[in-house]
Amino acid sequence: MSITPYVRPSIGKMAGYTPGFQPPRGSQMIKLNTNENPYPPSPAVAAAIRKAAENYDRLRLYPDPVSSCLRQTAAEIYGLTAEQVMAGNGSDDLLRILLDTFIDPGEQVGFFDPSYSLYPVLAQIRGASPKVFAFDPATPEPVITTKGIKLFFITSPHAPYGLGFSNHFIAKIADQLDGILVVDEAYADFAEESALSLLDKYPNLVVTRTFSKSYSLAAMRVGLAFAAPMLIAEMDKARDSYNLDLLAQEAATAALLDQAYLEETVARIKKVRQKFNRQLTEKKFTTYPSQSNFIFSIPPAGFKAGDLYQYLQQHQVLVRYFSTPPLDRGIRITIGTPEQMGQVLDIINQFLKEKGN
Repeated sequence: MSITPYVRPSIGKMAGYTPGFQPPRGSQMIKLNTNENPYPPSPAVAAAIRKAAENYDRLRLYPDPVSSCLRQTAAEIYGLTAEQVMAGNGSDDLLRILLDTFIDPGEQVGFFDPSYSLYPVLAQIRGASPKVFAFDPATPEPVITTKGIKLFFITSPHAPYGLGFSNHFIAKIADQLDGILVVDEAYADFAEESALSLLDKYPNLVVTRTFSKSYSLAAMRVGLAFAAPMLIAEMDKARDSYNLDLLAQEAATAALLDQAYLEETVARIKKVRQKFNRQLTEKKFTTYPSQSNFIFSIPPAGFKAGDLYQYLQQHQVLVRYFSTPPLDRGIRITIGTPEQMGQVLDIINQFLKEKGN
């Protein structure tokens, strides 16, 4: 029996979001395709999870529905109030909440292309009208027309190129936008600026963060949104009840409280990023200046990014390749440990030698 008559036509016609490939447990591949942190989370996280699990009687009860301790801790870390913070089941959950709160079918949702490919999927699910602006890394802060846009997503730093947007540019968009500006700061801890400093000036600004990158908690699915209290209060209405489980709340709170560990880990990644970027540039790769925990790099003339992607995979290195233009010119490589990046560079050297004319 066909289920087509039961499915909304817009869902039946659309392609769903495709996450980065996750190798099976026990795989020996060097995994550099989904921008996870190569280092474990703070030891304080493990201690918090053990403590919560030891008191296993708590598991029969629902968790705090609004993640009060996590929100208060985040507010103190970032110099805000708890009423300006919302916790989500990953930042993707918060993006969904934003659309559910502010967008009716047919209303315009703006974003760059290329950008985070979940934006158009979420917009289509809700029957929104996408307003797409071409993004060229050669002109990283383009002039855009925001008239009629109800919600605008901007990933800062940009994904997948890694370029940082200035607060001046973000403020300019917030000024001219009649709707909500969402600054998706998944990689903010690796960047030079954060839009959090603009919250007091722009009541239509929402900043989202994730614990999946700098805090090494991708498996726990935790995100935060920051905005004016009146926006958070409305978003709270669209949030699923008990959207964040007990262990995730405890883990994220412990991670936030260990800012020294965060700073140390981020510094190590940025140092390796700078070195690896320089090494690829010396080999005539075109590498964009990254403010994230990955780089986007285009192979030298005469070499194809798709061929390099396949070669790396054959040699047990997993990176991200986007097969549609203009991203098909390059590959996105997560920054791993110094040892991992050394192995990747050796394989790239081998590729250039074998495939070169």
